[in-house]
Amino acid sequence: MSQARGNGQNGGHFYSNITQPVKLDLNFIIDSTNGNGLGIRSLKSNGYVRNVFMHTSATPGANDGYTNPNPAVGLCLIQLKSNYRYYLGGFSGFVSPTINTTTAVTSGLTAGNAYVITVVGTTTTAEWQSIGLPPGLTPTVGQSFIATATGTGGSHTGKVGTPSVSGITSVEVIGDPNQSINNSSIAANGGAWLLVQFLAPTSSSVTTLVPTAPANESVCGMAIHMDISSVTIDGL
Repeated sequence: MSQARGNGQNGGHFYSNITQPVKLDLNFIIDSTNGNGLGIRSLKSNGYVRNVFMHTSATPGANDGYTNPNPAVGLCLIQLKSNYRYYLGGFSGFVSPTINTTTAVTSGLTAGNAYVITVVGTTTTAEWQSIGLPPGLTPTVGQSFIATATGTGGSHTGKVGTPSVSGITSVEVIGDPNQSINNSSIAANGGAWLLVQFLAPTSSSVTTLVPTAPANESVCGMAIHMDISSVTIDGL
């Protein structure tokens, strides 16, 4: 049996021409029909992000003193709680939404396909493992696994869903974010602003990328890299 290997250390030094970099992590669930009117729900950022606004079919709502401007489909306006000197870059990704969330695990599964636990129910750990949950894991809602059998048999109540797709192939920043991340007054202007767009092909035959709404219930995760130093960085 192979042994787990610990992460290495760099001796306590990391050199960069960026003097005070910061990394802000956030995630939220796409929900264009939610009654909150924000276009999203369940924003998590450990307190660093004030608002995320996306397109909504409901009446645009407000949060923390700011009203959703209801961006066009595929656009996402992010408001941070602080100001920064420079935008350095970022990363983003999606957790796919889950559909057909009431499929019983007793029969009808397809071996080799991915499933997501939606109801643990009375299905035991051994029964979950008999259809593909890796050994050592306790079944919980949201866990994914590859089915190794078509069902467990019996009459217990565990259920799974099948993964769909967010529909998004890339995310881009719109404009020069350095023009809107350093406000002269946080009290008056609320902190840095970033505008991004989610892109996808118009169809399988037309590969031109256009702003596209991610599928509802997709979870969007972002890492935004900023610099808070006062040192001039060439090209920024």
